[in-house]
Amino acid sequence: MKTLDFLSNFIKHPGCVGAIAPSTENLAVQMVAPVNLNTVNTIVEYGPGTGVFTKYIYNRINQDKTLFFSLEIDDRMYEESKKCVPNVEIIKDSASNVCEQLKKHGKDYTDAIISGLPFAIFPNKLQDEILSATVDALPKGGIFTTFTYLHGFYLPGACRIRRKLKEHFSEFQLSPVVWNNFPPAIVYWCKK
Repeated sequence: MKTLDFLSNFIKHPGCVGAIAPSTENLAVQMVAPVNLNTVNTIVEYGPGTGVFTKYIYNRINQDKTLFFSLEIDDRMYEESKKCVPNVEIIKDSASNVCEQLKKHGKDYTDAIISGLPFAIFPNKLQDEILSATVDALPKGGIFTTFTYLHGFYLPGACRIRRKLKEHFSEFQLSPVVWNNFPPAIVYWCKK
């Protein structure tokens, strides 16, 4: 998907799509930094988009031993994800249903959740639903990562989601700024 397509999708669906351009591999590196991809048994991704994070994860996990799937609710991004990363199971479902999807795969928990969702633009209720499901889907010590764009770091939605992450997780850290992403971004590293 080209940058113009991303921008068009953002303009058409500003409450669902938070990106104006595809993420870079540099951001993917920071998104998975706290996760040991060599030893995880299960990993889930929210909002795979064009598959930048998805490809990065898939190419670094033990594909024979690690359960990895992505949840995407947006119709256009779901189709795009399936095309971009055909080797990864993309499920058309909400991130708030992560526990149900894990059960369908015979799992009670996932070791890590990597989220490309635009939490800061979501309504309060949706943020709470997804965060509650995320916490339920992780065991003690489980990792959750998500990001925000630098230009929106101090906006009310971003401040609200940071506060909620600090309330839900025992550890919360910020990555260094990922300058070589457009727009520059900061990753939130959380541990249950």
